[in-house]
Amino acid sequence: MPRRAATIGYRLAQLGAVGTALGGAGDTLVPKLLPHHETFLGVAPGGASPATAALILMLLHTLGAALFAVGVGALALLAAWRRGGGRSSAIVAAIVVVLAEGTNALAIRRVGSLLFLWPVACALLAAGGVAIVAGWGVRSLPGAGSAR
Repeated sequence: MPRRAATIGYRLAQLGAVGTALGGAGDTLVPKLLPHHETFLGVAPGGASPATAALILMLLHTLGAALFAVGVGALALLAAWRRGGGRSSAIVAAIVVVLAEGTNALAIRRVGSLLFLWPVACALLAAGGVAIVAGWGVRSLPGAGSAR
């Protein structure tokens, strides 16, 4: 059972990292202010000044690129862990995803959008997946490339 739990935990952590990368990529592709942005600004649809809209979109695109990088980095750390690296690489992957997506979720929630549930799910998957594996005390993950 510990090997199966390790595989499940690893896959859940991967899903959290992939979700972070995909969410970030999606943020970089937002072409105009979304309704919850305009509601937060207190303007009618299309009523934000061009400078305000441009600033918000630049910040959103920048955040998206950073979240994409966090997701890709977390995937790389998880892959290193699977290849026999130390458990610390998985813990760092989970911490980075939780910090980035936790902050993202708080900001999205503050704007008043239910989209905050996506980063919450990504953070829970990454942290939960790593915790499942760590909880079983598995030393090497299934498929680990170790000829030791």
